[in-house]
Amino acid sequence: MKKIFKLLLIGFMVVLFGCGKEEKKEITISAAASLKEVMNEIILEFEKENKDIKININLGGSGALKNQIISGAPVDIVFFASQKDLKDLDEKGMIEKNYNEDILKNRMVIVGKEKINDLSEIKNHKIAIGTPETVPAGKYAKEVLNNSNLWNEVQNNIVFSKDVRSAMQYVEIDEVDYAFIYKTDAKIMKNGIISFIVPETLHKPIIYSYGIIKDKNSKEVIKFYEFLKSEYSQSLYEKYNFEIANK
Repeated sequence: MKKIFKLLLIGFMVVLFGCGKEEKKEITISAAASLKEVMNEIILEFEKENKDIKININLGGSGALKNQIISGAPVDIVFFASQKDLKDLDEKGMIEKNYNEDILKNRMVIVGKEKINDLSEIKNHKIAIGTPETVPAGKYAKEVLNNSNLWNEVQNNIVFSKDVRSAMQYVEIDEVDYAFIYKTDAKIMKNGIISFIVPETLHKPIIYSYGIIKDKNSKEVIKFYEFLKSEYSQSLYEKYNFEIANK
């Protein structure tokens, strides 16, 4: 009898203390691959300040992330390297009205192993760009090549990648001679240099937009949304060569 009572007491204590332990609130953000390093730092600081919240991050090409969300992927916040991808979700009624805005600016560069003085010098070289249909950096790269009357001349030499980081890696492992990537990605490149800074007149402005998914505006999600545009986060964006959109 004593043994049964002891087991019941242990079971009661497990239930009592188990119920008293509050589970962390989990938030999932889908973010452009070019945000990887800065998002890791932001999340680390946010979780340090908010020990009851855990942030999960899903990185990739903005167009691919958008399509995942349209297909029902469980996401709370999106952070795209493209105004259009956020606008597409907004037009489908999938973004909270009061929680979406432009936040960052970036620049397009060509990276390789040596400098070039003119865009035309990439002709007859193997080039990596993100797949234009799903990767904003690839879309901007195609726009640059079209506006420079080079697309038809280089098209057969292009290697398409799943995101901007993959395009950069093709240069680092010598699979291609040049790649169109963001200035921010070039900062973390280990085996290559900025060969050419693309004039901004050759493409639309590179604007990053973010927002909360419809009906996901819990107090915890809003807290993280606000933290993403805080002075602390802005200092980290600038550390990684991003520009603040509204400055």
